[in-house]
Amino acid sequence: MIDTDLICDFCSAPAPAWRYPARTFLAYCVANVAGESVGDWAACDACHKLIEAEDRKGLAQRSLDELILKHPEARSAAAALYEDLAGLHDQFFAHRIGTAVPINANAA
Repeated sequence: MIDTDLICDFCSAPAPAWRYPARTFLAYCVANVAGESVGDWAACDACHKLIEAEDRKGLAQRSLDELILKHPEARSAAAALYEDLAGLHDQFFAHRIGTAVPINANAA
């Protein structure tokens, strides 16, 4: 994870500073469409602090707030989106396999 185009996997902030090792998992399945979360997750400093504090509600709320900021039309679905984000984050916590590592620690 040294790509300059990385974004936080939780809130989509640019230039995340942390990498969380994680196992790949099935993230969603709707009708005949499925999506995987493949490997590690990137986190910005703000989301990293929430993860380390085990503040799952705060993490889901931050993700939702940033999503609505970028896509105001999503506000009408905020309650459902919050639940979806919280569920995805629960899967992240269940599949996380290590402590956070600074992303720049892997730069050569």
